Amino acid sequence: MIEPRIYRAAFIPAVLAVVLVMFSLENRPRPVPQGLAADVLFDGRIALRELRAIVATWPDRRPGTATSAELAGNLTERFRALEPEGFQTVVDSWEENGEPLVNVIARRPGETREQIVVMAARDSHSVPDATGSAADTAALLELARVIKGRPSSKTLVLASVDGSTLGDAGARRFAETAEDRDRIESVIVISNLGASASHGPRVIAWSTDDRRGSVGLQRTATASVREELGVTPSEEGALGQFVRLAHPLGLGAQGPLLARDIEAIRISGSGELPPPEDRRGLEDVSADTLGQLGRATLRLLSALDGATAPPEHGPRSYVAVSRKLLPGWVLAAFAAALLLPALVASVDALARARRRREAAPGWWQSFALRALPLAAAFAMAELLVLVGQAPDAGAAATAPSVHPLDGEAAAALGATAATAALVWLLLRPRLRRRADRADSGGAGATTALALSAAVALVWVLNPFAALVLVPAVHLWMLAMLSGARLRGRTAAVVVLAGLAPLVVAAVVYLDRLALDPLEGLWYLWVLVTGHAINPLTTLLACAVGGIAATALTLIASRVGEPPLPEPERPPLRGPGGHAGPGSLGGTPSTLTRR
Repeated sequence: MIEPRIYRAAFIPAVLAVVLVMFSLENRPRPVPQGLAADVLFDGRIALRELRAIVATWPDRRPGTATSAELAGNLTERFRALEPEGFQTVVDSWEENGEPLVNVIARRPGETREQIVVMAARDSHSVPDATGSAADTAALLELARVIKGRPSSKTLVLASVDGSTLGDAGARRFAETAEDRDRIESVIVISNLGASASHGPRVIAWSTDDRRGSVGLQRTATASVREELGVTPSEEGALGQFVRLAHPLGLGAQGPLLARDIEAIRISGSGELPPPEDRRGLEDVSADTLGQLGRATLRLLSALDGATAPPEHGPRSYVAVSRKLLPGWVLAAFAAALLLPALVASVDALARARRRREAAPGWWQSFALRALPLAAAFAMAELLVLVGQAPDAGAAATAPSVHPLDGEAAAALGATAATAALVWLLLRPRLRRRADRADSGGAGATTALALSAAVALVWVLNPFAALVLVPAVHLWMLAMLSGARLRGRTAAVVVLAGLAPLVVAAVVYLDRLALDPLEGLWYLWVLVTGHAINPLTTLLACAVGGIAATALTLIASRVGEPPLPEPERPPLRGPGGHAGPGSLGGTPSTLTRR
């Protein structure tokens, strides 16, 4: 069914794309020079005293609680007490998921209107969260004490935001309401500065979409942290970087800020994730880490304030390889070039099937029927959140520990799975009636074209995600259009090879988030229902899943031994054959007639 010459010719752009990848590596933008040493300015002992006072007076800082509101009021008073030093304080109140939230913003104008923001979350999920929001708020207050008497060339902003456990609601609100938003050069997010140990990178610049933070800002922050800690913070490898571009997940306030075109970086004392629940008490606070990372933040603030220009961003998206940058647009072009042969070959195969009268009209309904259980599961999950039987995590990713896998979570997963299974059972008779056409050439060509077109649509939304799906598109298309029967092992290899990139991505995230597979499934459920994953992306995933299920059904129908050849007919002459007159092709008999 597939025409090899057309398929091979369509790979010519892919060969050119490979050459383009080889010659597209760029140098990394340089960091801005470091500021003055912060040892005599940021006093970790003062910050530790502030931390203890916060834990003692306002231990429960969960969003919407009275103690959280009281702490916001206390910060407002303390910031307004700095008005003689030039500070201007703004209090922004709103509601998120029915909870009253408050952002407290202190602004000190500089020589220019360009802004550098230091942001810290004030709320917490656990009690007392001494290593997290208590330490971060204490560091923010110490920074206010340090900068109140120092002149600055740029406007300095200290933002105490609320709702970090509600999908970083405070950071999203700040991005929407910030004064002179277009003049914000950089946002420094501080998190978990009191943690005693780090499990992962201390400098984080991942977004909630497929863009990445400024390379120059990240390198400057890394240099500031290295100056104070004496070691270079770890970085994600090339494979992990690509996985994060293909399936974006930006934990922390910098994620939604970057997605809204505000340059941001996060400095964390514990790595990407907060410390375990049992390591967040006052006795777990590391005074050394609090002081070191507080000084690193001040170093970074001083460096950005003294720079004549913002740090160079570099490519919008990129993968760092051996101190070089591979721009994201090159990978996007490579993905498009690899999708082209599948599209061309499947269109040609469908045209051939129609000329041979092997088309499968109405086969598109098979895709819809197989996608319907996934869509029904999505609808059930949304309904559970709507009626309050499952948590609403918010529009940005939160740490998995905020919504752990408990009894309520297991019930929500079970209801979602049961809905998908019930819809599948109801649709199964209709799918069986369509199984008779599974061996037709038109069914394979239609499915191959649908799969290629769906992944092309994925490319429009996220070309890196489409690149992950390219092996499945090619391998499954060849299996459906080859016309040959497949042995069981061959079919299994084809299917697993197509799924391998998705499995690798899942393993990378399970490792980075310290989750087992069931916890990872629940966390995905939380991201989908909280709309940290766009609902349109979820619906497209349901459609791709329905087409993929149809493709796997067709591949399974081609598994088996090829039909045995017809038995050979006996020879014209030989034992048991006719040897009389005419056996030599019409030669007349030599016998005389009487």
